Amino acid sequence: MVKDRKSEEELRQMMLAAARKHEECGELEDLFIFGPTPRPDANWGFGIAGKDNKVSVACYARLDQIASDLQAKYELHPVRASRRDIEARVWSLVRDHPTLGASLSRTGGAYEVATFRKLEGRPNWTMEWLTDDRLAKAAFERVVRSVQTQIELE
Repeated sequence: MVKDRKSEEELRQMMLAAARKHEECGELEDLFIFGPTPRPDANWGFGIAGKDNKVSVACYARLDQIASDLQAKYELHPVRASRRDIEARVWSLVRDHPTLGASLSRTGGAYEVATFRKLEGRPNWTMEWLTDDRLAKAAFERVVRSVQTQIELE
């Protein structure tokens, strides 16, 4: 099942509309959507805005359920960026990754061997790294998938 994509504002309005149907959320003034960010079952989350950024436990539990239901159906539109910005983000994460850092130090770097490819549909880009190091290749692919959930090619 492919999730539909919504903007932050669409998701915010959907959550607020659903919350206002429940008495325990009567104190809720506003909320905000944050993301895109890699998460187990979604690429966005929410936070409370207003009234000292607090609500009752019952309201928060209801909001968490509403968000879970929406997260199952909707992804947040990724931020759009240029190829250069995407590659910079990937390489930043690659350098910080212990398995990849060690592999890169042995091979002299992946910049020369990784390829960037534009794709049709979503995600609309990928990066591939041909290496014999299976652990490093798997870690690299996880980094790329993580960034794909956050950033689309302009």
